Amino acid sequence: MRLNTILTLLWMTVLTVSPARSQDVLTLTLEQSVAIALEKNPEVRIAEKELAKARASVWEAYAALLPTIDANVNFQKAWDIQQTTIPNFIKIMLGSGFPGAGDMPDYVQLSFGLENTLTYGATLRQPLFLGGAGIAGVRMAGAAKQASERMLDARRQNLIYQTAHAFYGCLLARELVEVQEKALKQATANVDVVRKKYDVGSASGFDLMRAEVEVANLRPEFIAAGNTYQAALTGLRMVLGLEKERAIAVDGTLRFAPDDMAHLELEDYRTLVFQKRPELLALDARKTIAAKGVTLARSQFLPKLFFATDYSFLAMRNDYEFNRDDFSKGFTSALSLQIPLFHGFKNSRQYQKARLDYKITIDSEKQVRDGISAEAEIVYNKFREAREKYKSADESIGLATEALRLADLMYAEGVITQLDVLNSQLALTRARLNHASALFEYQMARYELRRVAGMLEGAL
Repeated sequence: MRLNTILTLLWMTVLTVSPARSQDVLTLTLEQSVAIALEKNPEVRIAEKELAKARASVWEAYAALLPTIDANVNFQKAWDIQQTTIPNFIKIMLGSGFPGAGDMPDYVQLSFGLENTLTYGATLRQPLFLGGAGIAGVRMAGAAKQASERMLDARRQNLIYQTAHAFYGCLLARELVEVQEKALKQATANVDVVRKKYDVGSASGFDLMRAEVEVANLRPEFIAAGNTYQAALTGLRMVLGLEKERAIAVDGTLRFAPDDMAHLELEDYRTLVFQKRPELLALDARKTIAAKGVTLARSQFLPKLFFATDYSFLAMRNDYEFNRDDFSKGFTSALSLQIPLFHGFKNSRQYQKARLDYKITIDSEKQVRDGISAEAEIVYNKFREAREKYKSADESIGLATEALRLADLMYAEGVITQLDVLNSQLALTRARLNHASALFEYQMARYELRRVAGMLEGAL
């Protein structure tokens, strides 16, 4: 028995962080754990970058409605100037009666331009009518940004729930270690009581053996609980993305906290879910994208009107010594109307695809809503069940504690047997385990109730 007690104390020492290494242990609260997870999780970081891309796409869509202004400079070198043959208008004007006109050629060759041409200026182009494509593009980009925001919110809330689950799993495992430790101490104390009674002849050797067997049975359970706690810490470390060599501990307790959503009826809760759930809000944005996609495809059948103006300067020389007086100014404006007539059935096929995409989105909405409605009902009932289980476990632990106290007194007076004491100890240990498990289930049910409603972030 002394050896068993020494082994137990050694194991308890392993579970306890020594002061010399306490500075190496990262002690985490739930809030700190969530902050680390949100900072390091790759899915959230990818979603944040997708949102940044969507925001940039909004400005890109506005660019289709805004004017474009381009400056240009062009230098052209003619290595061989082309000649153009034209009728000899001088011979025609002088007539055949003019002396020497008959000797003139009927055609002459002229060269237009000089060897070097330099132009510079600016061009402005403004779309006036795009068949609705410009506005549709802007609204599609805005809806895509909203969808990215909602999906980022959904990923953050799922990660927060996963982190809370891992964190409270550590608290539960630590609580189970404490329960097994208390059970082992109680069993060890019971052995001392039975041994004293055995020494004076008021207890049998069988009673002493039974008490010692109980201690031997509890010791492996205590060690297994310690291993479970270490495994829970490893799971939390993985969720947070910390190095496997990083020693961590959790700072918190399992406790009951009333929830202000407990008063909601199922239909009220389901309505709240439909109003707040990020995935449903993202689905509304996708419906807008699909609808504007139809508008964008339809615009390909409509004419488009553009305004353009050019302001430029041109100079020509046979050498490279350009000066200010060589340049002449040109200023032109134009309206351009583009009417699509035939594009190889491309536009009609794109319009059909856009309409099908919109119908698919509508069909998907019903499927998603039905799934979320079922999920809301499940977590709502799960929360109510977890709350009732906690109430029952909280009552039973008090009764089991009092029952063990009375059993110890009655055994000391010889009213009951050692088996009754052991049964009372077992009942108390079971009550403590159920109480810890009920607290964990209740807390997780609370968080899941809010996660499904899209209201978890900021509620920890």
